[in-house]
Amino acid sequence: LLRHAQGEACFKSWYQKLSAALQFCAGGALNDELAKEQKLVKLLGDIGEKVKSASDPQRQACSYFTSNALPLKITFINADPMGKNIGVIFKAGDDLRQDMLVLQIIQVMDNIWLQEGLDMQMIIYRCLSTGKAQGLIEMVPDAITLAKIHLHSGLIGPLKENTIKKWFSQHNHLKEDYEKVCSSGTNFK
Repeated sequence: LLRHAQGEACFKSWYQKLSAALQFCAGGALNDELAKEQKLVKLLGDIGEKVKSASDPQRQACSYFTSNALPLKITFINADPMGKNIGVIFKAGDDLRQDMLVLQIIQVMDNIWLQEGLDMQMIIYRCLSTGKAQGLIEMVPDAITLAKIHLHSGLIGPLKENTIKKWFSQHNHLKEDYEKVCSSGTNFK
C-alpha cells in the first residue's frame, strides 16, 4: 500500500521517505519476504487479467467467481503442517482499503461487545488491500453468499428487503430457530 500511495501527488515525497526508512530498518530478510509478496501479487494480478480477457471456455484452468470482477478463488497450502489450507479471493478492480477499515471497526466493536458479555457470533474475515484497486479477501468456510441467496430466490436486479428473511425461514423450519436467527444473527445455516 505504501508503494502504491507514492503515486499520490500531495504526499509523494513523504511516502518515498517513509518507504526508504522502512526498507532500511527492515533488514535483508524482511525485504526479501516483501519482494516475494510483491512478486506473488503481480502474478495473481496478471492471472486475473488473463481470466478477465479470456472467453468462457478458456477459463477452465482457473477457479474464479462469476461476478463482474471475475475474482480468483485461490487456496494456499499452509506452511504449518498441522494448519488448515487458507482459502482467499483475489479481487482486482475494487478498492479494498475501505473494506479493510470497515472490518477493523467491526473487530473493535466485537471486542467491546465480548468485554461486555455480548457474544454476537461475529465471523470477521480478513481483507488485505495490495494496491489501489486489488487485494485478498479471506474466504469464510461454508458461507452462503448474498449472490447465491439472490440466485436461489430467482431475483433479477437489486436484492429485495425480505429475501434474506425468506431464506432464513427456509433454512430454519422451527419457529424458535427462526426467531433466534432473526434476533441474534446466529445459526445462519
